[in-house]
Amino acid sequence: MALRTPNLLHEGDLVALVAPASPMKKDAEADKCAAVVESLGLRVKRYPSTRQRLDYLAGTDRQRAADINNAFANDKVKAVFCMRGGYGSSRLLPLVDWKAAGKTGKPLVGFSDITSLIGAVNSIGGAMAIHAPTPSYFLKNDPAGKRSLEALRECLLEPCAGLSYRERCGRDFKPRIAQRGKATGRLVGGNLSLFAGLIGTPWMPKPRRGEDFILFIEEIHEQPYKLDRYLTQLILSGWMKNVAGVVVGGIDDCKPKRPDRWKGPDVVKFCLKDHKFPLLFGLPIGHCRPSYPLLIGADVELDAVKGDLRIV
Repeated sequence: MALRTPNLLHEGDLVALVAPASPMKKDAEADKCAAVVESLGLRVKRYPSTRQRLDYLAGTDRQRAADINNAFANDKVKAVFCMRGGYGSSRLLPLVDWKAAGKTGKPLVGFSDITSLIGAVNSIGGAMAIHAPTPSYFLKNDPAGKRSLEALRECLLEPCAGLSYRERCGRDFKPRIAQRGKATGRLVGGNLSLFAGLIGTPWMPKPRRGEDFILFIEEIHEQPYKLDRYLTQLILSGWMKNVAGVVVGGIDDCKPKRPDRWKGPDVVKFCLKDHKFPLLFGLPIGHCRPSYPLLIGADVELDAVKGDLRIV
């Protein structure tokens, strides 16, 4: 049984802006995040967490979780946008009613630290989620950000069945094939360190009978040997036995320190060399610029011959 597809939005819809992880550094930046969402033609309801600070967290765990629960329970709210990543989302996993959230069909939008919440929506809520830049990503006004924002608008307002990322991303998609082949399966993943952190918890996506996964990963600001640690954890846990292919997005600022020489992509290839599934790099998704939205939980086709990812 396929996961529930998020409802499409319409211009003028009311959406929630919450802060499940870290706060913005300045109140003015939080105001700008709300303006970013409004620029999509949507009305914004800001929840208390977007104005709170508890050191590196946007309020207490219960306050932040209450915002998420209230946003999904509010019939007037049609989607839930996470203001930024940082740290703290995983602390909320046992405090949110994910089954109720999944039944609403409301899109959950975010990336980076929000990977934990996406995993929970998939595994417990039985629903897809939209891995896409948070509003804080768009505070830097550049052409790449404008293309990313337009792609997010299209993802929210238009059907994506049959979508080819090779076609959608155009010149921004520069596929690099590490292991040739084709595979189909349910798309899972997100930020590698956060996704690996779900191993051993109830919120880690689990395959249904006869189901394969296509794993998507991206990362930023991690030394290459740490990517080895995360991938090795996934492999040793046995979780990777259901993975039929891997597609890699941005591996940004994952540079070695001397005397190490391997860069981030080198380590990913090294860790997965004994797996015979297709492995494709170059998807413009993650902390890179531009960054395109991705429907986590959708059935997809990975083509590591031509270099493409298609939503089934």
